[in-house]
Amino acid sequence: MAELSTEQVLLLNNLMYMTNQPPLQEIASSDAGTVEDYINKIAADKLQGEQDYGSYMTGDDWKNLINAVKNDEQLMNMQIAETHVSAVEDGVGGGVSAVFVDPDTDEAVVVFRGTGSLEWKDNFVGGGPTDAADGVSTRCQEEALAWYQSLDLDQYSTVTVTGHSKGGNKAKYITVMDDSVDRCLSFDGQGFSDEFVGKYQDEIARNQGKITNSNVDSDYVNLLLNDIGQTDFYEGFDYGDGAFLENHCPNTFFDFKEDGSYQMVSSVRDERMEVLDEFLNNYLRTLSPEEKQETLEMIGELVEGGFNGASVNDILDIFADDKNMEYAADLIAYTMEYKKQKTELVDALKSVLEDMGMDNVTGTVDTVVAVTEWKYFSYFADGLGLLAGHIPDFAYDLLQKFLETKGITLTKKELRKLAEFFQFLAEDMDTVVIADNGADLGVTSGKKPVKHMTGSGTAAFYIHFREIRQQEENLREYSGQLLKNAERMETVIHHLDGGYGGIKATIGALKSEVLQEAEQCRSMAEVLGEILKCYETAEKKISSTKIAANF
Repeated sequence: MAELSTEQVLLLNNLMYMTNQPPLQEIASSDAGTVEDYINKIAADKLQGEQDYGSYMTGDDWKNLINAVKNDEQLMNMQIAETHVSAVEDGVGGGVSAVFVDPDTDEAVVVFRGTGSLEWKDNFVGGGPTDAADGVSTRCQEEALAWYQSLDLDQYSTVTVTGHSKGGNKAKYITVMDDSVDRCLSFDGQGFSDEFVGKYQDEIARNQGKITNSNVDSDYVNLLLNDIGQTDFYEGFDYGDGAFLENHCPNTFFDFKEDGSYQMVSSVRDERMEVLDEFLNNYLRTLSPEEKQETLEMIGELVEGGFNGASVNDILDIFADDKNMEYAADLIAYTMEYKKQKTELVDALKSVLEDMGMDNVTGTVDTVVAVTEWKYFSYFADGLGLLAGHIPDFAYDLLQKFLETKGITLTKKELRKLAEFFQFLAEDMDTVVIADNGADLGVTSGKKPVKHMTGSGTAAFYIHFREIRQQEENLREYSGQLLKNAERMETVIHHLDGGYGGIKATIGALKSEVLQEAEQCRSMAEVLGEILKCYETAEKKISSTKIAANF
């Protein structure tokens, strides 16, 4: 017998999703010695056809999977050597994994289940710099590697690591970090942050040839971050009530036939997934490491709220939360500008979110955009609106009435928080710049630099001359606008008589704030100008050197 095929390994990955909902039994709670022992403990005839047994997998789905395993002698003879559930610390953990051993081929297959209920936060943490010792790994990745390295695998002729979704990411992580892996099969597993690829490009170049990614054509998880290794796409099958969300089910890869046979059918990637992949990479690369970390945590909240049926009011609360406000405003401003330049791409992105059942999120964003186009938005964006405490009460009343036309009712306190959010949004709308750098980073052998990057590790950074030039121009323009506002304030002060001493003092204080911000913007523009001169000088020297070298 040969090593397990991709289809056989995928069947083992599906077994990892069994719950303890009768008549099923979770593999980590089973004391079975072989896969045959484990499967025979399940009374498949008691499975209810349309009932959801978790992860959008119905009784009929499980009957097909169990039947496929039963008809595979090699799988049935495999031994379940060990199972493991990761410890939960600070509310993160609980990942399930297992080791299957083929006694005939001497192959060990280490399988990691997809995201556990307490691992979602870790998924988003992995999108940027982390608190780990290396600054780029996550707690769940490190725990998976530590458990893998605790196993006695030297006795086996072949070691295969595999996983679905987050499990696929763990499998790829282990393959990069430990040379003992012979083969890695990832199914719809997400990729890695720019920082991770930058720090471990040598290790990735050395080991990515062992990695094969098998992805459903319309899956929405495998596109996250930078993938490594070879990638093949497959058609998705057997969609039920979960519809679009079932693109990410581990059994969706299989086309089961009435005679009990099954197959994986090659396909190409859904164009909308390409759009989503490009947008996310593009946006994350505009952020500093700290901003990226905070933004990803906020996106995690939005996704969790979207999937759990949060109302538009709930989503607005996430936007207006003190810890999220600045990052939410930046993301929406970026999306608005992105839509101006790539309308069809943002429309595709919106359709994906709606297909995922996240109409509440897209509806909230639509409402926010509508407010920016509202004729009274200027009360919250400039002039006396520069500080939320000085927005006139009648403006809040107008905002409340406008939101009510959208079916949203907020308290006065909530309105004031939302007004602060709109001020961040207005500022970002004036300065946002879109870059065309949404492709996944690539790694090649020979210690060549990662595409789009210079330097290494967390010190990696991006140089986009046009963006720097645009930011310089934006800052100069914004500084000019602020100076005009200060002039208007001085005019108002001049026309107020002595009876308005308190108001004159307030406007005078605001004017000082505006002038200070204008000066800061002008100084920042000057700094960017000097940086550009340095880059241009360096570029000329490099070009001169190349020309001289050619002669």
